[in-house]
Amino acid sequence: MKTNIDTMDEEQALARLLGIGAGSPVATPEMLMRMAQWLHATLKREIDARPARGKQEWARISDIMEIYGVSRAQANCWMVRLRGEGKVRVQNPISGAQGVGDTFYNLADIARAYEENAERRK
Repeated sequence: MKTNIDTMDEEQALARLLGIGAGSPVATPEMLMRMAQWLHATLKREIDARPARGKQEWARISDIMEIYGVSRAQANCWMVRLRGEGKVRVQNPISGAQGVGDTFYNLADIARAYEENAERRK
């Protein structure tokens, strides 16, 4: 797996942080704590740069109904408005005789639009 971390720079930074080469070859509790904090910060930076996939990204109207606890009419109304404002990405898989499948809406786009609306209403 390729990462954004420049390993040589990171190793040197960790060595400086731990005081390697300038002191005792024995790891102290303080050194272990600094190493753990450095490791945590490094991993968090990498994870934030590339969030893990695997969560649901696209939803049908029926999924939106379930997630937000609304009727089909309300979910359709919301999606028509978000599509009209260009705030939600849409996918239509190729299926059926006409080559048109269910419409899928991007959940992150929906959440972002709702957050913007909440901020606007403050």
